[in-house]
Amino acid sequence: MSRRPRWSSSAPLRYIVMLAFFGLIAAVVLLQQRGVSLAAARAMIAGTLASAPPETQRPAGVAAVPAPAVAAEPPAPRRPLPTAYGVYAESAGKLYELQLIQGRAPDPRVAISAAITRPSETTLPDGHLRFIVFRREGAGSASDPIDVRLIAHVSQQTTFDAAGKPVVSPGDDSWVIRNISIPFRAAPLKDDPQMFEVLPRDDAPLPPGRYALILKAQAYDFTVEGAVTDKRHCLQRLAAANGVFYSECEKP
Repeated sequence: MSRRPRWSSSAPLRYIVMLAFFGLIAAVVLLQQRGVSLAAARAMIAGTLASAPPETQRPAGVAAVPAPAVAAEPPAPRRPLPTAYGVYAESAGKLYELQLIQGRAPDPRVAISAAITRPSETTLPDGHLRFIVFRREGAGSASDPIDVRLIAHVSQQTTFDAAGKPVVSPGDDSWVIRNISIPFRAAPLKDDPQMFEVLPRDDAPLPPGRYALILKAQAYDFTVEGAVTDKRHCLQRLAAANGVFYSECEKP
């Protein structure tokens, strides 16, 4: 049986090596003709023959594992801001413009204001709220006294007939501002120098009922929706010969 020469299988490899050797020599000569120094030419050839990136050296049949996708965080919801001058309550992510009660707000030392016969026009769905004041004079008025006061409904009144006998009747559907305040504080609003906000001093929500935000002796009216359970929101009036007196209702 004839044997195949051992060197016959290596002949193609030797041929390829010789071609690569002469190719390198030709590349060096060509680079020198273009003005590239021998050291620079060697560096360029060495960079060409550098090892391939890890992905090209991956064994055949092994699929690339894609990098886990990083979920983009959703943008934070933008806070609603008023576009027209006014006083607004912010509740449950929405703005509600507050209406001005006619006349000046009473001094805090006055227990009961004059009667308010107009019902509230602004009802807020939640007692967790803050206010945004947007005025032409800007945040300069934030240093003025600011407070939130209770507005009580006059649900019953007592008068006396000619014989001096008391006559109890339902109230005349009127309200009064009381000198009971809920602590709030003013703070600048970074989004607009013409605005400032009024924030509660604690996290307790306002209970259901009617209130007034007092700014510069002006009362801005609003009502927190829900069943009124706080007796301070209910008054009964006694009209006597020596004056008019108020007392809290036994039940709201």
